[in-house]
Amino acid sequence: MSSSFEVIARCVDSVDYIELSGNIDAFAEQQLKALPGLVRNKVVRFDFSRTGRINSMGIALLLRCFKHVREEKKAEILLRELTPTNTILFKMTGVFMLARHEK
Repeated sequence: MSSSFEVIARCVDSVDYIELSGNIDAFAEQQLKALPGLVRNKVVRFDFSRTGRINSMGIALLLRCFKHVREEKKAEILLRELTPTNTILFKMTGVFMLARHEK
C-alpha cells in the first residue's frame, strides 16, 4: 500500500463514486479540501477499500470534507469497504453522524 494519497472520482447513474487510496493524514489535506467541488449528485459513495492508515489529522479532514458535502451540496454520504478498525474509529469520532456505513 502506497503512503501517498489519491482521490479518484467518477459518476455512474446519478451517483458520485469517490475512491480514496493511500494513507489519510496531513498530506491528504489539499485533495480532501478540493473534494466537495467534485460532487455533482445527491448521493456520494466513498470507497475506502484502498486506504491505509487514517490518523487524527485524517479524521479531522474527513469530518470537514463530509460536512461541506452535506451542507453545501445537500448530498447523502455513504461509506463502503471500511475495515473493522476504521469502522470503530469512525464510530468513536462522530464520522457516522455525517455519513452512513453501507455494507
